[in-house]
Amino acid sequence: MAVMKVENWSNRKTYQKRNLWAGILFGLGFVAFLDETLFHQLLHWHKFYDKSTVAVGLVSDGLFHAFSWFATVGALFLVADLRRRNALWHKMFWGGKLLGGGAF
Repeated sequence: MAVMKVENWSNRKTYQKRNLWAGILFGLGFVAFLDETLFHQLLHWHKFYDKSTVAVGLVSDGLFHAFSWFATVGALFLVADLRRRNALWHKMFWGGKLLGGGAF
């Protein structure tokens, strides 16, 4: 079990928020990536926006896929920064992942 080693309480509160937001972004991005890959691309079950032409639906799916990757990669940059600062709090991060995935 990793323990945060942060000098003062204000830094601890800042790092708690960063851990939570990194988890939320990762959870959102990961579940959105699974949804896009499985349902949109492989199974062709639904489109992100299908009130228009097929080309518009394809572009909207591409933008949705880009969002999922940006959220996931941004979260991983936050995690890397937290690890570098020795402030990664696994329970808070996992809680954020579950919250983000559930919010999706």
